[in-house]
Amino acid sequence: MLTCLLASATTHHIIIKNADLKASGNHYLLNADLEIALGEEVEMAINKGVPVEFVYEFELLRPRVLWFDAVVASAKTRIKVSYHALSRQYLVTQDGRQTSHDILSEAMIELVQLYDWHVFDQSDTERGEKYVAELTVNLDKTKLPKAIQVDAIGSVNWNLVSEPYTWLPKDFNHKP
Repeated sequence: MLTCLLASATTHHIIIKNADLKASGNHYLLNADLEIALGEEVEMAINKGVPVEFVYEFELLRPRVLWFDAVVASAKTRIKVSYHALSRQYLVTQDGRQTSHDILSEAMIELVQLYDWHVFDQSDTERGEKYVAELTVNLDKTKLPKAIQVDAIGSVNWNLVSEPYTWLPKDFNHKP
């Protein structure tokens, strides 16, 4: 029985494999590679035209000894995947930009390869300070149609949430 539970638990997941920040002018951009397995129930819902939205949340924190870590910068983006039956295309929408794909696995590439996402400005950080960066990703069940939300609340198949991916970014380069 335990083997069956473990097998079903691994059929749907979000794993952040790596993430890093890079400087671009006065901005810092986030690049991340993920692994997302939707699971049969979520994939079937998308194929029937149910839009599914993922939330990507980034925080840059300054650790403090005697108090909670200070949030220096935060950013959030949403990526929605849906199927348009008339055109037989999978649509991926992010920040007003929409792309179309013939098969779901092509559309999923945009969910698992996050590149050049502007997360904060150079002016938000100070030279010599130590920071901790954190990225989390989850399926937003509140954006599902109401009839599916009821089923999704009690179903582990719709519980797609990554573990927080935390790393120590390299010292930020500031202009003299």
